[in-house]
Amino acid sequence: MSEETALRENMMRLETAKAQLEGLSKQQELIQLAIEEHVKARETVKSLAKSAPGDELMIPVGADSYIYAKASERKDVVIGVGSGVSVQRGADEAEKMLDTRVEELAQAFQKVAEMAAQTEAAIQELTDKVQEQYERFQAGGPKA
Repeated sequence: MSEETALRENMMRLETAKAQLEGLSKQQELIQLAIEEHVKARETVKSLAKSAPGDELMIPVGADSYIYAKASERKDVVIGVGSGVSVQRGADEAEKMLDTRVEELAQAFQKVAEMAAQTEAAIQELTDKVQEQYERFQAGGPKA
C-alpha cells in the first residue's frame, strides 16, 4: 500500500471517528434531557404523595410551564411503562419506578460518556498518525 493510500484511509477513519463522537454527544444530550424529565416527574409525584386533600399544587405541563391543581384524596399516578402503554400506580410505587428509570438513564449516560472518551482517544491517536504521515508524504514530494 502506498503512503498516499495509507494517508487517505487514515483520514477517512478520522472523519468516521469524529462523526461517531458527534453522535455520542447527541446521545448524551438526549439522555440528559430524559433524566431531567424523569427527575421533574418524580418531584411532582413526591409533592402529590405529601399533599393533603384540597392542597394547591403546581403541576408541570412541559416547556417550563405549570398549572395549579388541587389535590384530592386519590393519590394514583398514571405512568408510562413503554411502547405507548401506561399503568395506574400509587404515588409511592410510581416514585420508585421513576427512581429506577433515573438510575438506568444515569448508567446509560455513563456508558456513552466512556464510549465518547474512548473515541476521543482514538481521534487523537489518528490525528497524530495522519499528521505524521502527511509530513512524511510532503517531505517525499509528489511521485510521478
